[in-house]
Amino acid sequence: MGRIEWAMWANEQALAAGLILVTGGIVAVAAQFKGWVFAAYAIAAGVFVCLLEYPRGKRVKGSTMERCGQKYLTAVVKVFGPLTRNYYVRAILHAALAVPAGFLLSTILGTACLAIASGIYLLVSTSSL
Repeated sequence: MGRIEWAMWANEQALAAGLILVTGGIVAVAAQFKGWVFAAYAIAAGVFVCLLEYPRGKRVKGSTMERCGQKYLTAVVKVFGPLTRNYYVRAILHAALAVPAGFLLSTILGTACLAIASGIYLLVSTSSL
């Protein structure tokens, strides 16, 4: 058995969490829930997370297939430097983005997934020290 590459796992988890946040936010806004402001936030946060996590990182061993159009978003992520490429910063960023979306039932699943991704990024940041 090979070692688990936690950074790749966290990337996939965060990308899925962003998509789930967007979906839950759209449901809440379309249904005119009482806390629709949190739903609008969830849509914006989900889109931000998806744009940040769409570029797939390189594997330590083996090959990695790029996602369609990844090279354009990779250039944008590289512009922000260590703010977006540091795993510890990503863990804190995802944890902070998850909190406001947790106040609405339709976005709670995306919040939980984003919190899990934050935990995995924290695991990656501490193991790479």
